[in-house]
Amino acid sequence: MNRRRFASLALGVGIAVAGFACGGQRHESVDFVTPRLGGRTTAKALRGRPYNQSARNITNAELRRFGAGADVFDHDYSEADGLGPVYDEVGCLGCHRDGKQRPHDQIGPAGLIVRVSVPGVGEHGGPVPEPTYGLQMQTRATPQGVAEASISPRRVPVQHRWVNGERTTLFRLDLGLVPLQGPLAPGAGVSPRMAPPVIGLGLLEEIDERDLERATDPADADHDGISGELNRVWDDATDRMAVGRFGWKAGQPTVAQQTTVALHDDVGVTTPADPDACAHQGSACSAPDVPPELSQSSLDDMIFYNRTIAVPIARDVSPRRTRDGAAVFVAVGCAGCHSPTQHSSSSDIAALADETFHPYTDLLLHDLGAGLDDGRREYLASGREWRTAPLWGIGRRAEVTGSNGLLHDGRARSVTEAVLWHDGEAKRARLRFEGLSTGDRDDLLAFVDTL
Repeated sequence: MNRRRFASLALGVGIAVAGFACGGQRHESVDFVTPRLGGRTTAKALRGRPYNQSARNITNAELRRFGAGADVFDHDYSEADGLGPVYDEVGCLGCHRDGKQRPHDQIGPAGLIVRVSVPGVGEHGGPVPEPTYGLQMQTRATPQGVAEASISPRRVPVQHRWVNGERTTLFRLDLGLVPLQGPLAPGAGVSPRMAPPVIGLGLLEEIDERDLERATDPADADHDGISGELNRVWDDATDRMAVGRFGWKAGQPTVAQQTTVALHDDVGVTTPADPDACAHQGSACSAPDVPPELSQSSLDDMIFYNRTIAVPIARDVSPRRTRDGAAVFVAVGCAGCHSPTQHSSSSDIAALADETFHPYTDLLLHDLGAGLDDGRREYLASGREWRTAPLWGIGRRAEVTGSNGLLHDGRARSVTEAVLWHDGEAKRARLRFEGLSTGDRDDLLAFVDTL
């Protein structure tokens, strides 16, 4: 990488990169480059399903529990054991495909769900359910139910002009949504959501809230154009507001709540943590107080599994090009939101406690501009605001899921396309990315592909 080019780029970004030297001798500014993205929890080898390995430092007893939870996660439900009456997939793998490819009669791409709400502020500050469809429209049903929507997703071309005048065709997603139980309420917000990888969640859960709070800058006091803030959401387990960490808008506070809500909304399975089968649906739901269809022990095992799925080891990070690309990642400003390094605090799972790891996220909400506005609030998150997506595992996403779709609705077919959709707080970084030389941009993309 050209030293003069990098120096001018770094000055424009306003962050210290003095440790970088062309020739590859010194890269102190990118000391986060490591194959062990999850610290001691990192899975060191690929064995079948790279998103299905346990944290490497759990005990033998915990490994057995991990296996029990994996069985629950992998299970395909039927009407006899709790599926429906309306649902999107028959099991977790229907959305979170991790190398286990199964034929099924899905409607639309695997992992795509449709969130809905109407304007206003609901209970505890959350979104207001659409009167008929609740907070999610299910596209499938058992014989005892009636599907709520059909979707026929298609990509709609959008022209993007680079800073040098070059043009690229991007694509936004048109759901082709057809409500089947009557029209949506006026002003309803509709947001398609792709399922994110389920890796490293337990580590993200254990980041000290104070560390996350220190990273916020709602008034952009440092004038870097980035003003991240935490989402504050309702925690069913504690009956109080808590920091949102999970989901595209950080709408869930814990792995446990994320798991139980997904089981209910995506599969139609009621758990002991959610005995009200209509809790997240609208007036079309007619079966309140359904007994739990998943036992507490099975739910607990599945939550443990979700908390201890390891992040796969990064690809070969030894080439100089990787460290050069990481330096460009910092210099253009990507690390301003995709924070490379985090630390976990105490945990009831010893393997997750006091760990340094590299998720490439600050878990904060950021305004990404009008192009990614879904018109739907989620607690403190506006339609334009999204939680910084963790980048760990991104280099393996296509091989694991069979899809290279990125961003919340899968519209971007590559990392480059995903970057070009960034605006708002990310505009400065995007423009610097567009202004890179071909070599520098290739180095940056090569680095991201190692993750």
